[in-house]
Amino acid sequence: MTPLPPGALNQLLQTLQPERPDAFPHLAYLNPDQLIQRRVEVTNTIKTLEQERQAIDAELLEVFSDAELRFGVRATGGWVLRSRSRTSWDYSPEIKETIKGLQQQAQRNGRAQPMVSTYLVATQVSI
Repeated sequence: MTPLPPGALNQLLQTLQPERPDAFPHLAYLNPDQLIQRRVEVTNTIKTLEQERQAIDAELLEVFSDAELRFGVRATGGWVLRSRSRTSWDYSPEIKETIKGLQQQAQRNGRAQPMVSTYLVATQVSI
């Protein structure tokens, strides 16, 4: 193995991004039960905030025209509010069954590959 030239290690260390401080240092002191409880609290906060965001969006949709939102409405702090659209399709039951059949066939004969996503869900058990 060839030794590094003098100063190469220092040069490499200078190019590395500085380590960011832990954004959530308080989590290091929680036990698993406390982590689960904190996750539930955060989830409830996110749900409440999402409902508030939807209410704000409803108000903004009444204030600004489609054209304004399509081209963007500037706000303080350099923010621009724009509308985006996404098209989804609703199929008849016959088409849904045909698609499902094709998917199952492709899965059986190896023409489809599984893509697995793992995520956590917290549910409250009735006692």
